[in-house]
Amino acid sequence: MFDLLVIGYLFLGGAGGGACAVLSALEVARVVAPGRMEFPDDLFARAWPVCTVALVTGIVCITADLGRPDRLFVLLSSPRPTPLSAGAYALAAATACAATFSAFSLLDNVRASRAVRLALSAATLVAGLVTVTYTGVLLQGLASVLFWRTPLLPVAFALSSLSCGVAVVLLAAAFVETRRPNGRLIALLARIDGALIVLEAACLAVYVGWGLAGEGTRPAAEALVSGGLAPVFWGGVVAAGQAVPFAMERLLTHNNHHSQLLWIAGFVLAGGCALRFCLVQAGLYDVTQVPGALFGLSMG
Repeated sequence: MFDLLVIGYLFLGGAGGGACAVLSALEVARVVAPGRMEFPDDLFARAWPVCTVALVTGIVCITADLGRPDRLFVLLSSPRPTPLSAGAYALAAATACAATFSAFSLLDNVRASRAVRLALSAATLVAGLVTVTYTGVLLQGLASVLFWRTPLLPVAFALSSLSCGVAVVLLAAAFVETRRPNGRLIALLARIDGALIVLEAACLAVYVGWGLAGEGTRPAAEALVSGGLAPVFWGGVVAAGQAVPFAMERLLTHNNHHSQLLWIAGFVLAGGCALRFCLVQAGLYDVTQVPGALFGLSMG
């Protein structure tokens, strides 16, 4: 099954892609309706580089897992499109767009027109959404693992990635000195993340229920609920990644934004990493991966 490099790639690629989607949407709002909400330049100057670093590190992880850098070029140059090659292109495009926005935010002598920013934001949004969706589609396409063969997997990954993307922006906001003027923006992001967390929790509940209902998928689902993966699933995904940040976002105060945002972002990102670890490792418990289990199931 997959090693920690792939899990790291799934997490970093998803979080970076989610951050691309969230930040590009904010860039559009900043250009189209700049007066409706405060958009501090420092927020983007911190968030875009963090997003870029996450995406680049994800590329490093997948390249290291492939063993040789030239294999990545072979993958990109393949004449037949595959989910893996499409995801690799989306990841590369998202990284390039995030790096460009980082340059706009950090370099005083680099400026872009309104039309360029809108076009780049649209491209970044598409690349980010494809990246967050692709990681789950990749696992779903591996027909050898029954527990992954459901559309619920890419949906769960996409919702988690978008939540992690919001967390990246909140993390950057924690280091912006003028926190009071952008209180409306932070409150909006907290509400969006709360909705994403609720949807992610509902999706996971349906996913686990679907797994428990099938004979072939039950061993993997039971590993999450009451087996070897239960401590990480309940403690890391459900409690730390969903319940705690959801509660903290409802209790945000203007006087203590700095530390609150740091904790919220930390819990959401830790939960996103734990989710990918759990769902990837659940494949080890799948009936197709346990010697003799599939034979016994077919005989039953």
